[in-house]
Amino acid sequence: MESTETDVSREGPVRLLSAVALGAVAIASLRKRKRLLALLSGAGAVALGYTATAGDTSAEQAPRTSSIEPTSEREGMRCAACGEPIVVGQGRQPNDEGDTVHDACLE
Repeated sequence: MESTETDVSREGPVRLLSAVALGAVAIASLRKRKRLLALLSGAGAVALGYTATAGDTSAEQAPRTSSIEPTSEREGMRCAACGEPIVVGQGRQPNDEGDTVHDACLE
């Protein structure tokens, strides 16, 4: 898959131009007394303008913080009760102490 660095760098200006265009549509709609169209395009202009100027917080650039534990044996997730590895798809949940155990080990 190719890098999308140029797409990300163009994202802000494109959103800003779209916000300006929607703002112009909102003003023109108000002059023609089309209130619903003016309201919707004005809301779109505000939303696009906000996302264009809010900074670089796209999903690719935002830091990932996850409270989900790894589920593969390679990464070392093991049952706190029996010590066996917990594999992807196995039922698991925290016990009374907050440690992850197999559903079968919890009973």
